[in-house]
Amino acid sequence: MQTQLLHYFLHIARVGNFTKAAQELHIAQPALSKQIARLENELGTELFVRSSRGIRLTEAGKILLFHSERMLADWEKVTNTIKELGLSGRGYVKLGMYPTFVWYMLPQFLPGFVKANESIDLEIEHGLSEVVLDWVLGHHMEAGIVIAPIAHPQIKEYPLHMEKFVLLVPRSHPWYGRDLVHLSELHQQPLILSTLNRWYEHFILPVFKQLDIQPQIRLVVHQYDVIKELVRSELGVSLIPLNAYQLWQKTEKDIDQQLAVIPIDPPLQRQLLWIERHDKTRSAACSAFFDYVCEYVKSSDFL
Repeated sequence: MQTQLLHYFLHIARVGNFTKAAQELHIAQPALSKQIARLENELGTELFVRSSRGIRLTEAGKILLFHSERMLADWEKVTNTIKELGLSGRGYVKLGMYPTFVWYMLPQFLPGFVKANESIDLEIEHGLSEVVLDWVLGHHMEAGIVIAPIAHPQIKEYPLHMEKFVLLVPRSHPWYGRDLVHLSELHQQPLILSTLNRWYEHFILPVFKQLDIQPQIRLVVHQYDVIKELVRSELGVSLIPLNAYQLWQKTEKDIDQQLAVIPIDPPLQRQLLWIERHDKTRSAACSAFFDYVCEYVKSSDFL
């Protein structure tokens, strides 16, 4: 049996409609129906009951659905193991990660990991937490790094790092040199934000409402590296991840003479999680990366 047939079967079972499944799989419906007929012929039984009201699984279909995800996960594990034992002797791992982790933490430890694990090839994509979760659930990525909460029944979570936010101000600002700024002081303060989407609505906005803060959201820019330059140009202040500033300090020798980060009260922080499927066993390459990241975070000054 080809694993592709199982993928087709699973997608139809989840969607509950041949036409929609064919569209999402980018395959013609007659071709998809032919593939399922081939699978049914191979098993010697029907998997779907078709009627004018749609489709539903037969008892055989329900049994296959129950076992197929495990079968596909086991097949992926076997193929990865064989690849790692191949003639090249190289390991391979594909990971999805939240953007700020990729931009500001990954550059600080990835060169060390690559030098220490020259036989491992990496493929890393960045995306928002919902996207990374879909990648992991769909077996497109072996594991991922996302923002809590996730709480999905098919996902294992491992707390990785608490991402702290600080206030970025230019040297000319009256708050420059302060040891602490209360968030209530942002009322009517020109503010530069990275987004007004889910992060703002679920992370920042509730705090602003609780403290009755109405900042002047002057600019919304989706890159903290650009926000840094806007703050340097005295166009406002911004809330940024502390790891971003720590990386800038390593790459810009004079940044502390032009900008400063100030702790805020109450603190703003969010939990980064490592996620993977319950039904998967980590490949040797993925385990090496996970162990390296955990050890680096523990020994670094991020926390």
